[in-house]
This record gives sequence, C-alpha cells and structure tokens, in this order.
Amino acid sequence: MYATGFLQEKRRSPVSLAAVVGLHVAAIGAVIMFGTTTFIANKGGTITMIDIPIEPPPPPDQPPPPRTPDQPRQLDVPTITPPVLPPVNPPVTGDITPPRTYQEPQIPVGPRVVVADATPVIPTPVRRDAIIDPNYRDALQPPYPRDQEMAQRTGSVRVRVTIGTDGRVAGIEQISATNDSFWRATERQARRAWRFRPATVDGRPVTSTMVFTVTFRLPDA
Repeated sequence: MYATGFLQEKRRSPVSLAAVVGLHVAAIGAVIMFGTTTFIANKGGTITMIDIPIEPPPPPDQPPPPRTPDQPRQLDVPTITPPVLPPVNPPVTGDITPPRTYQEPQIPVGPRVVVADATPVIPTPVRRDAIIDPNYRDALQPPYPRDQEMAQRTGSVRVRVTIGTDGRVAGIEQISATNDSFWRATERQARRAWRFRPATVDGRPVTSTMVFTVTFRLPDA
C-alpha cells in the first residue's frame, strides 16, 4: 500500500530543477555585484537588513586621454641638478703637527740686591723769627724831638732794623719819615735801647731783619 498525503513521494520535474539552480546563480551574482546583506536579529523578533557595500577593485592602469587640437601643449620642465662644489677647506689627511709657538727665553734670576740710596735725607730746618724782648718793650718809643714838640707837630717814621745774634740792633735803615728830627730820634733810640730775642734756625741764633713804624703824637693831640 502506497502512502498518501505529505508522506507520499513526489516526482521532481527537470524544468523546475533548472529554474531553482538559475535562481541561486542569479542571487550569488547579485550579492557579488551589489554587496552583502547581513541579517541582524533583534530581541523583539524584527529582522533588520543593513547593506554593507563592497568596494569595487581598482581599475587597471589606463593611458592618458588623447590631446585635443584646442588644448595647449604642456611643456616639459627640465630638472636642473645643482653642481656639487668642493669644500672650502678640504680635509687634511695624515699626521698633523701643530705649529710651534714662540717662547721668550727664561733668564735665571739670582738673589735680589737692594741698593740703598746713598743721598742722606736732610730734614727741613726749623726757623723761628725774632721777637721783641718783653723786658725792653717800654724802651721802643723814642723821646719826642724838642723842635717838633714846640712846633706842635706830629709824625711817623718807618724803618728796617737788622737784628744781630745777640739781640741788639746791628743796623737800621730809613724807609720813610715825616720829618728828619723824627728819623734821628728813632735811630738813636733803636741803637741804644731796643732789645730782641734773635731769630733761630734749629735752635741756633741767626741774623734777621724786621720792619717797624714809630708814631710821634703830642699828649693833647
């Protein structure tokens, strides 16, 4: 007994088999040309299709298109290579000896000899001027000449006195005088009564000179 329904064996037609094979080949070709379709299943049961394109292979090298008559011709720019110049200072090969520097000859130095100055140092002398002896200060004024006193005349005398080493007047010189009587009275008084403490150099008495002015005045003038 032969089975019936779904369990019954069916015969396959050669035409339908060829159609199925053709559909598979077309599907494979479409996938290769247009890409691959990936099916992603979501948890909700919905299937989303994402097309991932496949980059086509690069085209083979093709010759440049022919130049049209109206297109300007591009000139070939030659490549210029700069010449290689030699270095300014060529390297020196071999042993290099540095130049010798000049050195002054060394002179042996012996013991230093110090030559003392033979010229003696002369100290500056200490000089003191002559002064009037205090014990004879009241004797400086000469007596009033009689003729000038009676004539009620006043006057003055300026003299230069040379003082000796003993303190006495060794000489007297008139510089100026109002009257000759005043000059003679002054000269006499200087030689007779004037006393000085002589000038000294390093403590030794020496001769010196001094200038004096003697004035003659009347008591009531």
